[in-house]
Amino acid sequence: MSPGGNYPSRPKFYVRRKVAIVLALLSNYLSDPKGALNEERATPTVPSLSPADTPLTPGETISQLVGYASPWIDLSSPDPAVYDLSRQVLELEVSYAAFCGLGNVVVPGPKLQYGNTYGDGVAQYAFAIQEALAVSNYTQILVQLPMMYHPDQDGKDVAGSLSPFARPEYVEEGSKSKHDFLGTWDAWHVIRTVCKYHSRLFVGKNAAVDLLHRLSLSEFESLLPWNEKPRVTRRVEA
Repeated sequence: MSPGGNYPSRPKFYVRRKVAIVLALLSNYLSDPKGALNEERATPTVPSLSPADTPLTPGETISQLVGYASPWIDLSSPDPAVYDLSRQVLELEVSYAAFCGLGNVVVPGPKLQYGNTYGDGVAQYAFAIQEALAVSNYTQILVQLPMMYHPDQDGKDVAGSLSPFARPEYVEEGSKSKHDFLGTWDAWHVIRTVCKYHSRLFVGKNAAVDLLHRLSLSEFESLLPWNEKPRVTRRVEA
């Protein structure tokens, strides 16, 4: 969890420490010859946040900040171990943000492409968001999605990302899909439907201005559903 706005910059060791802990839990789990392929074996429990993990504390101005959930989690991973650890991290961060009084938390959107499968992890991502809403009291959750899906987007994993640790038996090999101009819209529709159009659930749209300028008329019209729905926040990045 990191704060946005003009909050003092977060030292990088905050990120490295939590990533190291979760990666160690995942590595130990997968290296156990008795449990790596045992679907009934419970995944490890991620420890609670400590002052060494986040600079956030309750304060007079905390409600004016925007929090960002860890970008290295993967809530749509086909590997159940990666998904469960990611879900635990999100719940810990969102519940702590709510305790501090943070009004908004931005969560990275679902990864759509895994090998030869496309969009299969959106439903489980939605359930993770639903659980986060249940523990966040009054905090609003913004799912960050691009206005259109591009096959290269899913390959841009951040440092320490859990995505590459998905076991091969859960990922079907295959080539990347083509452009899907309604892919992220369909994903958002699934998320808000599973969450029953929760009043504290929003979408944060990323629109690359230079990419929009290169769209044909038919491609641009395919983005119109984004502009026809209420309760949508927009974030434009050049």
